[in-house]
Amino acid sequence: MSDHETAQGDLLAQRYGRTPRSGGPGARSSRGVLVGVVTGVLLVTAIVGWLIVRSASGPTVDAELLSWDEPRDGVLTARVEIRRDADLALTCDLVAVDLRRIIVGQLDLEVPAGPEEHLVVPADIPLEGDGIVPELRGCRPASE
Repeated sequence: MSDHETAQGDLLAQRYGRTPRSGGPGARSSRGVLVGVVTGVLLVTAIVGWLIVRSASGPTVDAELLSWDEPRDGVLTARVEIRRDADLALTCDLVAVDLRRIIVGQLDLEVPAGPEEHLVVPADIPLEGDGIVPELRGCRPASE
């Protein structure tokens, strides 16, 4: 670098309050490196925190109403698909409703613990009226 270029760089540094970069074109400033390191640390911290919260949130339970039959003899038969952690007993709340969406039957379906993580369970909901459709209100571990 010539004396003229050095003097011009110093003049620009004084004018704009910056120090000239060392290492030539493409060299990284310490500020850019610091921003990259801080961003990386924050990203890793967020991922680790999410994993901790997810593992501490309790057992995995997912249930869905698959199908049902027409009511017969005061019973509405439904099939519930359940995905759960192995060896976890569940209680699922099912109701039957009529045309006006009034509850006319209810069942606490007990699903015993077992090695299966994915299963389909039949449920016979006793009716006290003209039930036409079942609703799955949710499933929870049986100990709750």
